[in-house]
Amino acid sequence: MIAFNIAPSSGIPIYKQVFEQIERMILNGYLPVGEYLPSVRQVATDIEVNPMTISKAYGLLEERGYLSRQRGKGMMVAQQTEQVSKQEKIMKLEKMITALISDASQMGITEQELLTLIKSNVEKSTNTKQEVSSAQTLSSAVKSSGVTS
Repeated sequence: MIAFNIAPSSGIPIYKQVFEQIERMILNGYLPVGEYLPSVRQVATDIEVNPMTISKAYGLLEERGYLSRQRGKGMMVAQQTEQVSKQEKIMKLEKMITALISDASQMGITEQELLTLIKSNVEKSTNTKQEVSSAQTLSSAVKSSGVTS
């Protein structure tokens, strides 16, 4: 089941929040090609909104090529070419970066402070990924050697 993080008081329409969250799930591979989405009624019931709100989000996703309608089965994640998918990811990131720059500027954060903050977070993320990868490699080596703890 897909878990949505809806903020009714955010000022962003709920259909757009649903649209953007599903779009991200598709772009990052959380929702693979061929996966069926829950029904409009199911999602509307789960997040306590009007079914037309979800229908609008699903319709926009279908219009943009993220979903395809399967008669009698519902909405399915559509196949996208690798090039289109990469372009979509870049466009999405550019929008997020623009919003981040605007927010930082409104908070009085300088360009240099923002770049330093981003670099620091990238390094933390990279270190965490390397630690996880190392732990997985060690775990695999221990299992294959037959050593138990």
